[in-house]
Amino acid sequence: MILRYKNYKMMNRLKNIYPVVWISCCLFLFSNCGKSEGIDDPNGGGQDKDVQSTTGIKDFNAATNVYSRNTFLLDNNAMQGFNFDSDGSIWYTQSAEGGNKHQVNLVKSSRNTGTSILMSNTDVMRLQYFGHATNTAIEEVGSDRYLWIGAYASANAEGAYWGDKVIGRVKYVKGTTVKTNECEEYYYIGSSFSELHPSIDADHDQLTINYNDPANSQFRCFVVYKLSDAKKANMTNVSVTCTDGFETNNPASTASKAYTVYCRDLTTLTPVARVKFRKTGYGPAGATYYDWQGYDVYANRLYYFEGQSNYNLVGSFYTDDVSQSFVTVFDFQGNIVEERTRVEFVSNRTILSDIGVTKLGAMESEGIKAYKGNLYLGYTARGITQEDTKHYQNIFKFNVSTK
Repeated sequence: MILRYKNYKMMNRLKNIYPVVWISCCLFLFSNCGKSEGIDDPNGGGQDKDVQSTTGIKDFNAATNVYSRNTFLLDNNAMQGFNFDSDGSIWYTQSAEGGNKHQVNLVKSSRNTGTSILMSNTDVMRLQYFGHATNTAIEEVGSDRYLWIGAYASANAEGAYWGDKVIGRVKYVKGTTVKTNECEEYYYIGSSFSELHPSIDADHDQLTINYNDPANSQFRCFVVYKLSDAKKANMTNVSVTCTDGFETNNPASTASKAYTVYCRDLTTLTPVARVKFRKTGYGPAGATYYDWQGYDVYANRLYYFEGQSNYNLVGSFYTDDVSQSFVTVFDFQGNIVEERTRVEFVSNRTILSDIGVTKLGAMESEGIKAYKGNLYLGYTARGITQEDTKHYQNIFKFNVSTK
């Protein structure tokens, strides 16, 4: 309002002294008023803002986009996500099979660029009574590797573990089994929050934790800290309540108990950012939304991943249906930087068959990672042949946002 009032007084003076200049000023101000309001728009610039994807996921070139494929892990089940190692290895987190729903497998594997099946089931650590491991992070400290994962979760009626109360930091030791109460360190973000999923952006010294909003379940919430600050935060004892399976060695137990956990207290830190947006409604009107399949943070962008395989959508391999996969890019204010965009090749059964990952079109989105300037998307494929419907893991390489 102040700017507009000053402009009004200036224009009146010009009108009385220099009529021609007055007319020129009017034309300039009115022709630019829409642009200035667009720049100031808290929602990101209004309709004129370009939010088209720059990640390249609408196109596909096997020579550049296939990163690793057809990797079989410890169990015949989907991976939940993946991380990269500076030595070129891939770290997969995988839900265990059948009666071991309380277990997450951490598998270190080489990259598989060919179409043949790679068996990766020897360089393994088992984690028990943690959460679902929808999102995890690997931290490198010299020659040691640490997995960051939601911990102190609770069993549901089906025996699966959800509702993590803290983040655990676990040193990788090949061949060992670690329970949720046996981590090197724990990280605490508050008593009201659960379902915690970490992400680490080492290039920019950032630790992000996704959590459930206790006041409104329609939102996805994230808090970003400096990783270096988080690792130096003060220690404190906190009380967390979860099921007692890790203590009684009964994975199916739904009996709850309070436990005291010695944690790094992140509530004492000032976050870099808090990001919040609705779980649905960020796409065009009438859009169909699919299962959330992970996120990652790189620099000041948050990459959000969703999708489902045709098999999970319709319950059969033998239809003409296609799998669905989408990526949306947000900034740290929760604004859309790059619109919800379909990963086109995942819905193209001919491409999937030609690159040797599935004859049945079954591609379940499982993990997203922005790493060293590239964007990687993970999928569990089924139907490597018409008869073989086991779970094979695949990773594809695209671009981080340029916006």
